[in-house]
Amino acid sequence: MLGNRLKYLQANLADETPENRQTFLEEELRRALQAVPSSKRGLYLDALAERFPSWELATVAVNTPAAITQRTPDEIVRDFLDLAPKMSGEQREDMKQKLAALGFIVTSNKPIDGDALTDVQAKLKLGPDDPIDPQRLGKLFAALADVMLTLDQLAWNLWRSAAPKSTIRRDTSQGDLRMLIRRSIGGDAEASAAQVQKQLEATRQLIAGLLAGLGPAGKNFSRRYQQRYTPDAIRETVKAEGGGGGLFGNIEAKCWKKYTELAAEITEATIESDVQEAVVKYAEDLIRGSNR
Repeated sequence: MLGNRLKYLQANLADETPENRQTFLEEELRRALQAVPSSKRGLYLDALAERFPSWELATVAVNTPAAITQRTPDEIVRDFLDLAPKMSGEQREDMKQKLAALGFIVTSNKPIDGDALTDVQAKLKLGPDDPIDPQRLGKLFAALADVMLTLDQLAWNLWRSAAPKSTIRRDTSQGDLRMLIRRSIGGDAEASAAQVQKQLEATRQLIAGLLAGLGPAGKNFSRRYQQRYTPDAIRETVKAEGGGGGLFGNIEAKCWKKYTELAAEITEATIESDVQEAVVKYAEDLIRGSNR
């Protein structure tokens, strides 16, 4: 019972100031009245006033129910915002529809619009009426951003190690990719979407060049090996050095000796350097060709 609850509060608030007691009691009244239809609140307050005719328990003026029931729009909105987090999904959706019917909000199955919506629809081949769930869109963006940030860091670190003398370098004038994206989605005018796209395109070209260069790198190493280390190549080298005359066995011995000399060149470091050099050259040619 509300009356018993008010008496209980009064007894426990004896040490509080009159102002604090009034605040606590008003809050209790306000919570109790939320479950009462507004058309009946006056009757309830009149009945409560009859039970406490002098209302000496606190300096709360319940003899004027309108002072409590007639609340300002700001007070109503504040109470609504306090209540909103406690609403279920069904209640939220119902409230959204009611607010939309009154024109307070505009509902849409698209969390974005304009050029951003057009770009998403074009990239994913979505139709104009295909729905886009905002929560899933946000989670997908986070997942894709995480992958791209990892690849960006890995690719440029690899490039710096493989091609320390290359003139192709990442543009860090606007900060790294993570910083640039953070500034861009925050509305920083100096970190536009076009600048993010430019940095992403540079990384895309680098990754494409590195991957595409793997095939030609193997072919280039094979070509060099055949030109220098095959039996025919060694025999031609021996002849060029004046070792082609004499008995057949003597020629074979000289060829074997030349091979053992050249074989010392085929080390792990040499092979790695040759393959790496071929990949870097192919990637540089591809990137420069794309930027022309």
